Amino acid sequence: MYLKAMIFNLKIILLSLSLLISVAHAETPSYQLLSYPFSSRSAAMGGTRAVDPSGTLEINGNPASFSFLESIQGQFGTINHLVGIRGYSVLGVIPIDRHRLSAELIYFDYGLFDKTDIYGNNQSTFGFHELASSIGYSFTFSEMIRLGGRLGRYQRQADGSTSADFFYDLGAVIHNHEDSLSVGIYLSSIPIGDPTESFPSELRVGTSKILSHLPLRLNIDGVYGFNGLFYFSAGGEILVHPQFRIRLGANSNRFDLQTGVTESDFVAGMSAGFALEWDRALMEMAAQSFGAAGWVNQLSISFKL
Repeated sequence: MYLKAMIFNLKIILLSLSLLISVAHAETPSYQLLSYPFSSRSAAMGGTRAVDPSGTLEINGNPASFSFLESIQGQFGTINHLVGIRGYSVLGVIPIDRHRLSAELIYFDYGLFDKTDIYGNNQSTFGFHELASSIGYSFTFSEMIRLGGRLGRYQRQADGSTSADFFYDLGAVIHNHEDSLSVGIYLSSIPIGDPTESFPSELRVGTSKILSHLPLRLNIDGVYGFNGLFYFSAGGEILVHPQFRIRLGANSNRFDLQTGVTESDFVAGMSAGFALEWDRALMEMAAQSFGAAGWVNQLSISFKL
C-alpha cells in the first residue's frame, strides 16, 4: 500500500514539475558555480543530491531535504580546487514546527589574471569571482511527502564589471520511513527573467535507501541537463559506526580537465570521502578526481545548536 501511494504521489509531482521545464534553456550553460557539488557529502558520493534523508546539512542540494533536520544547524565549507581556485560556503537552517528556513552562501575565487594589450604587454591584473546567495523554505506536507524551494541571486565580477541574475530551485521528496526508502525530484538553477547567458538548469530524479542486510546507504541519481546532457551518478555511504561513515561515488559524466575529453579516463568521475561525528559537530571530507588534472579536495564542518 505504501509503495502504491509513493508511485501515485511521484506521478503527481513529476507532472507538476514538468510544467516548469519549459522555462529552462537548452544551450551550453555558464554559471558553473551553481552546478558544482559544494556539499562534501554529495561530492564524495558521485555528486548525488536529488534526495538526502540522512538529517545532515547539504548545501546546494534538494531544498526539500532540509525537512529532515530536527535542530538548528550551521555549516562552513572550503574547497581547494585546481590551479589555485578556492571555494567557500556557509549554510544555516532553522526548524519551526514542520517548517524549515534556510540561508546559503557559496563563493568561488578564481585568483588574479593578467590584462594585456594587443602586443601582449602586461597592463594590469584583475580578479574573477562568483557569488551565489539564497534563502530557502521547506516543509513536511504529509507523513510521506516533503516539499521545498530556494530563491537565489548569482553575481559574477571580473575586470571591474559585475553581472547579476536571480534564480530558483524546487524540490520534492517522498519518504517511507518503514523501509528507509526515499525518492527525490530536484529542479535546479532556473533563471528568473532573461539572463544574458544560459543557466546550468538540471532536473534530477534520484533515490536513497539503507539496504536491509548491509550497513550501507545507496544513492542513485538520473540527471538531465537542459543543454541536452543526460548522465547518472551513484554513491554509497558505509555506516562503519554511528559516528563514522565512509563514502564512495562515481558518475557517468567523466571529464578529464587536462585533455578536455569526456569518458577518456576511468578514474575521472570517481570520488571518495568520510564523515566523522562527535558530540554536536560533524566533519566531512571529500575528494573528486578530474583525471590527469588531479584531485579536488574539500572540507566542511557542521554543528547543531
